[in-house]
Amino acid sequence: MFPKSVRALFLVGALSACGTEAPPDVPNADGQEPLQSQESNVIVGSVNWVSATTLSGTQRTRSLAVGYLSIPAVSSRCTAWLVSRDVIITNNHCVGSSSEASGARVSFNYEDGVSSTARVWYNCGTMIRTWAGDDMTALRCTATNGQLPGDVYGWLTVASANAATNASIYVVHQNCDYYTTSGCTPTKKSSPGVVRNANYSTTDLSYDADTLGGSSGSPVLSSSSHQVVGLHHIGLGGNSQGRGTANTGVKATRVKARLAEIGL
Repeated sequence: MFPKSVRALFLVGALSACGTEAPPDVPNADGQEPLQSQESNVIVGSVNWVSATTLSGTQRTRSLAVGYLSIPAVSSRCTAWLVSRDVIITNNHCVGSSSEASGARVSFNYEDGVSSTARVWYNCGTMIRTWAGDDMTALRCTATNGQLPGDVYGWLTVASANAATNASIYVVHQNCDYYTTSGCTPTKKSSPGVVRNANYSTTDLSYDADTLGGSSGSPVLSSSSHQVVGLHHIGLGGNSQGRGTANTGVKATRVKARLAEIGL
C-alpha cells in the first residue's frame, strides 16, 4: 500500500477503489468479501455499465484479458489485465510489495453465467516490479491446466500516444453496484465513457466511465483502436453512495514507459 503521505493524495474527495475480501477459499469457490474499501472510484451520474458477456466483436475479445484479482495477503480484491502471456498489470495501491503479492490469484472468467465451480484461477503471486509514482504493479502468473493465461484469453496492448479530450473510451473491470444491491457478485463489466480531460494532471487523464471499489487496476481502452490508453485508479468527488464527478487513470505513455523497463 502507499505510505500514508502518498495515500492521502489519492483519498481526497474520493471513495473506494479496491474492495476487501477474506483470504481466498478453495479454488473456484466464491469469496465472502465485503465489496467496499477506503480507496477511490466512483459512479458518475447513474450507473451505465453492462455485463462483459453482452459485448461483441473486438470489445468482447479485449474484455477476455481482464480478470478478478484476489489479494489474500492484504484481504483485498482489485482488477487486473494481461499485458503478455503471463504478466498482469494492476495498481500499486492494490499490490505494493512482494509480501502483498504472495498468494495473489486471478480469474479471467469471473463473469455472468459462469458458476463459481467453473471459474478458472491462475496463481499470479510473483512480483516483477511496482511503481508507486504511477500506481502500477506488474505480476507474473503461472500456468493452470498446462496453459498460461495469455494463451487462453489473449492480452492487451498499450497505445503509443495518449488519448485526446473527448475521445471515446471504455473501462473493463470487476464490479457490481453494491450500494444498491448488497451482496451482489462483482462480475466483469464494461463501462462506456469519454475522456473529459486528457491532461488532468502530469500523470493522469480523467473520464466519465463508471467504476466502484474493486475496479482499481482496470484498463481504460480506446473505443476506436481498442488499445489501453489508461490504467484506472482514482475517483473524484465521491459521496457515501459511491457517486462522484469523474474517474482518472495513468496515461498510456507512462504505462508504456514502465513496461519498457521490464522488457515489455
